[in-house]
Amino acid sequence: MFCLCGGVDAELTFEPNSTTLYSGEHVNLTCHMREANVSEWFYEFKWNDKPLVPITSTNVLRIPELTPDRNGDYQCIAHHNSSEENRRSNRATLSVSAHRPRATVRASRTSIPVGGSLTLTCSVEESAGWSYDWFTRSPDAEETAIATNPVQNSLSISQGGSYWCRGRRTHSDFCSEKSHVHHIDRTLSNRSFVVLQHNWTQIFSGETISVRCEIQGGGDTQWEYEWRTTSSHQPVTGPDTAPTHSEYRLGTASVFHSGEYWCKARADWYSSTEWSEAFQLRDYVKATKPISAQSPESIWVWTYDKPRPRLTADNTTITGKGSVALTCSVENASEWRYDWFRRTSASSAAQILRYNETHDGISISEEGIYSCRGRRGDTTFLTEDSNRVTIENRVSHKASVALQPDWSLVFSGETITVRCEVPADVPAEWEYEWTKPNSTTVPTHDEFRIVNASSSDSGSYRCLAKDKKNLNSMTEWSDDVTLTVSASPGWKYYWYRGKKTSKPLTDEDFKSHGQSASASREGLYWCRGGRGDPVHYTQYSTSVRIHGIVHNRAAATLQPNWPNTYRGEAVTLRCEIQGGDSEWEYEWTATSSQAPPNTKEFRISLGSDLSGSYWCQGRLKGARQNSTGWSVPLTLSDAAAPRPVVTVSPSWLTPGASGTLTCGGGPHPTAGWRFYWYRADPISLDPVSRCPESSLYWVYVMHTPEFSYELLPGSDGGTEQNSFVIQGLTESAGYACRAGRGDPVFYTEYSETKWVWSGDSYSSVSLTVRPDRVQHFFDDLILLTCEGNSDNWRLWWSVCNSLQLHLIPVEGVA
Repeated sequence: MFCLCGGVDAELTFEPNSTTLYSGEHVNLTCHMREANVSEWFYEFKWNDKPLVPITSTNVLRIPELTPDRNGDYQCIAHHNSSEENRRSNRATLSVSAHRPRATVRASRTSIPVGGSLTLTCSVEESAGWSYDWFTRSPDAEETAIATNPVQNSLSISQGGSYWCRGRRTHSDFCSEKSHVHHIDRTLSNRSFVVLQHNWTQIFSGETISVRCEIQGGGDTQWEYEWRTTSSHQPVTGPDTAPTHSEYRLGTASVFHSGEYWCKARADWYSSTEWSEAFQLRDYVKATKPISAQSPESIWVWTYDKPRPRLTADNTTITGKGSVALTCSVENASEWRYDWFRRTSASSAAQILRYNETHDGISISEEGIYSCRGRRGDTTFLTEDSNRVTIENRVSHKASVALQPDWSLVFSGETITVRCEVPADVPAEWEYEWTKPNSTTVPTHDEFRIVNASSSDSGSYRCLAKDKKNLNSMTEWSDDVTLTVSASPGWKYYWYRGKKTSKPLTDEDFKSHGQSASASREGLYWCRGGRGDPVHYTQYSTSVRIHGIVHNRAAATLQPNWPNTYRGEAVTLRCEIQGGDSEWEYEWTATSSQAPPNTKEFRISLGSDLSGSYWCQGRLKGARQNSTGWSVPLTLSDAAAPRPVVTVSPSWLTPGASGTLTCGGGPHPTAGWRFYWYRADPISLDPVSRCPESSLYWVYVMHTPEFSYELLPGSDGGTEQNSFVIQGLTESAGYACRAGRGDPVFYTEYSETKWVWSGDSYSSVSLTVRPDRVQHFFDDLILLTCEGNSDNWRLWWSVCNSLQLHLIPVEGVA
């Protein structure tokens, strides 16, 4: 396109008439004068407002070979040769591309239809002013020019081949790059079809399958084949299996073969049939129509397990010289061939009987265990083995059932033998098969015993005999023999006490009433029934123990009989029988970890292994089944004895006055406790250091000191009362108590020490502590200053009931 400036009297044009030209191409610039004589003017050509060439008398400027640096705006100015008149043209923009353009070929369709043609179109990108050259290539790769410089850019063809084109500037030798080669096929009138290699209506997972491309009216043409598919399967490679052949071998069928398949045939490089209609392979669904070249249909791949034939027989027993017909059934039987097998027993190996039979049925006259399977295909796909069918051969003899004794009616508890008999003139070693009412165990021997017959044994019995060397050769079933087991009429009952071998009871203290009896004596009792002459006895019944009633009662007692016992105390446990002077044997049981002895009484020292509940009972000597029953439990604890608490009243005494000590906190006189009274003196401690030349003491915070205890006069054997009077106290002292009871005496812990202070109540003492703080810690160094009006002090100080400050005076220091 041109840029035309308004009000101009000249016009600048390009030849070739295109605003985009290419490197190496020439261009003519023409300055056209409107309504003026061209020869009356001189012409000036400018490029980007710069003179391009000197002023000339010709209005045409030729640029012989363009380069990309010639891009820009062009303008011409005309100067009149006899006046000062000037005329300016429009500004025209020119774009020069550095790359030679490439032609493009497009076809009106993908192939030439039968008896038709198609049109090829050649174009050069984003430019005009071209003519076109067309070329083709023969099968031997020779290039041939079809047309040169045609004005039209299209070409109609009716032959297949390889075609391409190029553009040529009109009135110039400048050419574009050649187009890419475009392959055009000519469609033949022959039709192609995809069919299954074998005319099967269903395919099974694991089966080898192939599809084939058939050409209608193909004659003797040597075809090459093309295949395409939407499945994910890749073709099997190998001789005659590449996808350029008529057969496309897919391999082992699976769900990956599901999809559509097309084929076409090629007579030469540029002549082929149309693509066939889609042939579908689908999974999991069974085909309903057969496949044929004349009427192609979809085949459905059955991708479940292999098929299993069903073997049937018109009879399972061969009699005499007869025979049995066997049929091996597989769906679509005509597609299969058959293998037949026979076993002599369930554990023996199968022997091939017939192989690759075309018929699905055979006739056999020999007993055995039979099976079959199907096969088809070039690589032989096999079905699963069929079910097994047992064919038996009946011998001419018949078994019979006999009872021993020969009673068809027996009574509960009796024993009877059932026997299977075969005529003695049959020379064979037999194994037996039974049908009987109680079939929890089926015997294989010729007889079995019914011991202790019951109603569940009533019913029909029959048997047959099998030859052990050939279990499929057997007798006929015997006739049914019916056995009835009834509740026993007329039974006599025999009662026993003690051992089973003892004679029946005839004691006056035992009364038999047939099936029931009454006993007035303890013991172990049995019974059994008997009938007939001589008497046929049942087995002994289970035993029943009858216990005599004892009215005496046992009681577990404790000596001493204290309400509470404590760890470490020694006590005596006794089992006392209330009422009667009989001789007793004693039995104890307990929840403690140590078992108590079975004696009337025993002594223990309480501990964790002996705490718990205790029971006792008595049994009459000579009749141990008669017992008192267990006593009420007696419970012994593992608790520690409570620690006494001593109190002093008053705690400050004047010299010579008396004070009262009281021991309480747990032990009480009514519980057998006596009380012991002690003076408590601290055990000596290491002296503490003091500051030189001062009345200051350095002391440490220490644990409660230990004490030595001295029994006070008058309490050697303990006092019954829990109080004690101290007479004539003249100095301060510490006192403690403890309680004791039993023989030997069991003592509690000592109580904590309490101090009784004796002295001038008006003596004034002051104590200062440094560092002056509320809380001190173990091993802290504390500076104490003690000031008072006495020359000699001895002081103990309690803190929080668990610590003491112990001061020992040093001579010369207050």
